[in-house]
Amino acid sequence: MSDGTFSFLKRAALAALLLAGGCEVRSSSVADDEPTSQAPGDEFDAAVLPAGIAVNRGGIQFINGYHRGLELAREQQLPALVFFTAEWCTYCRQMEADAFTQDSVVELSKQFVCVLVDADCEPGVCRDFRIQGYPTIQFLSSRGVPLNRVTGKQPGQQLAMQMQAALQAVARRDGDAVRR
Repeated sequence: MSDGTFSFLKRAALAALLLAGGCEVRSSSVADDEPTSQAPGDEFDAAVLPAGIAVNRGGIQFINGYHRGLELAREQQLPALVFFTAEWCTYCRQMEADAFTQDSVVELSKQFVCVLVDADCEPGVCRDFRIQGYPTIQFLSSRGVPLNRVTGKQPGQQLAMQMQAALQAVARRDGDAVRR
């Protein structure tokens, strides 16, 4: 089997896995001819996913839907940044326009699988996480273990610090697992 055929089959399998369910998205960014897998520990690029999966918010690309995003985080062995939002949330839109466009936040986001959870599309996920206000960002390990949480609109500098704290928590967990 040629590399091109294998790459196509991997993309098709990933698309079939991820296309189940989900709400429509406001915007998406996709490249149909890019490979979808990468070595563990590499930066994640949501632009290589099929249409409707990747959605832009500010300067960050998110995976649309909790279950899709967590599956990719596991597959890529990267922590997840889960953004709980709603279309009607003014503070969410402000955070997208401000914090999600800052260079430090955009660069740090590449070390996560960023996941968008729309409260109106996935109310059960919001209930499971006991989300009480929007926006909320929950950081998870690649296995779905909760790390730190940020509730309310955050300035970019504060969000970048929380992202770094989540990455440090993952590094500590991974270091502990290796020593055992």
